[in-house]
Amino acid sequence: MVLEQAIADKTAMVEAEMAMAAQAEIDSYGINGPKDVQAAEGSEEDEDPDFAMDEEEERMLRQMTLERIEAARAEHTENRENIVRGHGTYNEITEQEFLPTVTSTDYVICAFFHKDFERCKIVDKHMFLICKQHVEARFVRIDAEKCPFFVQKLQIQMLPTVILFENGVAIDRITGFDELGGEDDFPTINMVRRLVKGGVLIPKNKSESGQMMINRGRDRDSDGDSDD
Repeated sequence: MVLEQAIADKTAMVEAEMAMAAQAEIDSYGINGPKDVQAAEGSEEDEDPDFAMDEEEERMLRQMTLERIEAARAEHTENRENIVRGHGTYNEITEQEFLPTVTSTDYVICAFFHKDFERCKIVDKHMFLICKQHVEARFVRIDAEKCPFFVQKLQIQMLPTVILFENGVAIDRITGFDELGGEDDFPTINMVRRLVKGGVLIPKNKSESGQMMINRGRDRDSDGDSDD
């Protein structure tokens, strides 16, 4: 009950802050545009009509602001519900908990590990960091020695292996480090990008989506072409 009350209080506070921010944004615009612009430009007679905001534009601005508020509220509600279901953490589960876990939420990322394998510990380090930033998916780990049925069922032949689930169905997997840079010291962003590519994470920026890396690659190609 204490956790539920804390979540409810936090939700109310965030919604109040969003509403105040939205109203402030709306209030900063007048019929003829932003108030600071109006003050700088002088009286209404001196304003450039090209920059004046008519009633339709103001209505559209209000609608856009309300849509942003609704989107933010929906995202906050979803994140709150996900946290209640165990998102935002990286916990070990048992063989008996496996099926209920991967079927209880939309996206689950499960790392199969061996307690003596150093590379499994490296995966754990990255998963622990990512899970706190991406609560849209649930992150769990399971000891491969203690779940032989699912190791055989999922045809896991190498550790670490990370299985990506969508609505209880395995849709992708990461085996070893080949797709993450091939080295033990690969950066966490490589794992994030791979999980985004696998369809279980939503990128928070261009770096996580891999666009920055792709653009730099194109720039290098362009530079090489110009040297020719």
